[in-house]
Amino acid sequence: MTTETKPSVLWIQTDEQRPDSLGCYGSRWAKTPRIDALAASGTVMHNAVCQSPACVPSRCSQITARYPHEIGIVNNSALGSGRCYPVGVTPFPAVFEGAGYTTVQIGKDHTMASPWGRAVSLDQKFSPYCDARGLTSNYDEADYRVVHRPDERALILAGTYPGGEDNPDRHKTDACLQFLRGVRKGDAPFMLHLSYIWPHTPVLAPSPWESTYREGEIPVKHYDRSMYETRSQCDRAMADIHHMEKLSRAQIDQMWRDYMGCVAYVDSLVGAVLGCLEETGLRESTIVLYSSDHGKMLGEWGSGEKCVFDSEVWRVPFIWSWPGRIPEGKRDTSVCELVDTAKTLMHLAGIPELIPPDYRGRNLFSGPSAQAVFGVQRQDVSDNPDFPPDLMQVAVRTEQFRMDLRWGIDGSEPSLDRMDGNLFDLEEDPHERKNLFEEKECRNVVGSLCGTIASWLEAIPVDPRLRAEELQGRMY
Repeated sequence: MTTETKPSVLWIQTDEQRPDSLGCYGSRWAKTPRIDALAASGTVMHNAVCQSPACVPSRCSQITARYPHEIGIVNNSALGSGRCYPVGVTPFPAVFEGAGYTTVQIGKDHTMASPWGRAVSLDQKFSPYCDARGLTSNYDEADYRVVHRPDERALILAGTYPGGEDNPDRHKTDACLQFLRGVRKGDAPFMLHLSYIWPHTPVLAPSPWESTYREGEIPVKHYDRSMYETRSQCDRAMADIHHMEKLSRAQIDQMWRDYMGCVAYVDSLVGAVLGCLEETGLRESTIVLYSSDHGKMLGEWGSGEKCVFDSEVWRVPFIWSWPGRIPEGKRDTSVCELVDTAKTLMHLAGIPELIPPDYRGRNLFSGPSAQAVFGVQRQDVSDNPDFPPDLMQVAVRTEQFRMDLRWGIDGSEPSLDRMDGNLFDLEEDPHERKNLFEEKECRNVVGSLCGTIASWLEAIPVDPRLRAEELQGRMY
């Protein structure tokens, strides 16, 4: 395949977006018509998971086609630690650039080293209007309905953005439109990564998007103490940090509406980008991938963040579209993972011979389905005895079960008394309300899934640097 006939790639990535924020993932109340139309034009991977429920390890894994533990990136603290990828790791944009592509990054990167040939430098901050914890002194938070998380970090969970269209995601969209309109016939194919911040903190929907949903329009899942009590010790410790149970029902309702309002705003921006693809005649020759790095809890059992393996966090939007080449209107319910991104793109682009031999994952559109998918993380908390520094969390998902538990950070299986985990039968309990990890009748299931994890870690061992170090830092 010559450079002239290779497809271009537009990869749109959001941050902290739950699948249930989209109509194409089954939420009948969701107001996301542009992303839903993209899904209708292609294939929705309904049961896709990220490789880690935190930004940095998830993004590093997806872009390197390697699992977090094997590249030594298992939490967000790695970004400021001076850590780099192991020798020989090649992010897939670099492979595309070697194949003649123009590679462009617009927006949030949040990986250990940018592999893009061209990076459009845009301010990722929301100044002069706000930061993650509050509005600037120019604005009265009461006027903008600001709700803070009731813990020491006091992150903004809801409110109205004071700056309107003067926000990072609008500016990224404008830069993307400028790039697309500048593409000329005969130019090299492009791989463009458009990375949005929202609906990540600060969750401040710009006007009029904060009014997208009326009160009572979203089926809010309020704090459920019984769900909290059935969770693992590790999960309960996370909830105890956030104290979401201290928020009123009205505040929780607003948090859900404003989070979904941010998604609706991003949907409008995505619509502008997809419209530009059509206007410029690039749509037929462009693979469009839409994904998020992970999701977020909205207080359901007390957690108000990422870093847990609930379906609202670990499961992510993963949408593929290329007219005439990717099945249209398909809902694929097999389990898959973001680490599949690189191999799938390279097969679609007609360059499978360039896939590095150490890439993980599979081509989503050919070959057998995965039997199990995996995730890894270590909490960014250094001074809490509920997060022992010699343990990490490992998760496994099959068609029927989702399990996560503590595991040795060196890859060794811990003693039974230190495992501490969650097990859910997704066929019987799709909303993950009853933890079966300690149930006697499920011991065989736990043992079988532990064997699956042990075999996976034996085949894909932990980066030796993690064996020698205890990553420490403060959770963001």
